[in-house]
Amino acid sequence: MEPQEKYSNGRIPVPANWEEVFSHFYFAANNGEAPVRKTLVPSFETILVFSFGSPVIVHLPGKDVPVHKSIAIGPLKTALEYTQPPGNEILVANFRLDAFYRLFGQSLQGRSQYLKDPDALVKGHCFSSLWETLNATPDNEKRVELILDMTAGYLRDREAASEDIIRNQGTPLNPVKVIASETGQSERNVQLNYQKYLGFSAKEAHRHRRFLRAVELLNNRGTPDWFEVIDQCGFYDQSHLIRDFNHYLGISPTEYLRLREDVCVAGG
Repeated sequence: MEPQEKYSNGRIPVPANWEEVFSHFYFAANNGEAPVRKTLVPSFETILVFSFGSPVIVHLPGKDVPVHKSIAIGPLKTALEYTQPPGNEILVANFRLDAFYRLFGQSLQGRSQYLKDPDALVKGHCFSSLWETLNATPDNEKRVELILDMTAGYLRDREAASEDIIRNQGTPLNPVKVIASETGQSERNVQLNYQKYLGFSAKEAHRHRRFLRAVELLNNRGTPDWFEVIDQCGFYDQSHLIRDFNHYLGISPTEYLRLREDVCVAGG
């Protein structure tokens, strides 16, 4: 593993008035002589990655994708592996809920849309120009300010149908049934709106929240009480817990504990 002082990373919080758009920004730099491979925990957020220096490599099933400047990825429904070569630096914007739709006018869905050049989404070259500006600005906090300034000029207001979804995200009831009842829509239409604005279904979101709660408990405990994790997070049994970790990360909860230094949590 690369010595800690040669690999730096961290989070940059956003101002309070931006918290419904971005959860945070993440940065990482490989100043060593060897590549560093990391695993990104699925956040169900769509991310915008800016890469500086030698291109970061995103590992997808069956192919490796070099990111020379910027790329949109997501929503992150399963673990994503990437490698930072020596001299590479990344800055990652993590979009909340419908914020990616509000900026680009669409959510990323399906394999063909999962990974996309942002300039192709807006049919221009504004992100290439933004990358040039960011590349000439070595301070990450200043880079975040520049990204927020550009976003402010393009961000659309939240649509009413999306507002219904966001308002019911934390309900213990079935949000699709609640929204359909409140608005007079069919459940099918509400489900389609989930995909339109967020890029995932209400059922997928519920399962993912349960998984993230388990990750949080494991990260904050020394030796975990597995039965407590199962009970607090709402898993049926231990096999249910293992199945979800394999689904999202491709490893068991025990393996996660052993490897978590190399696992990054994007959402927050």
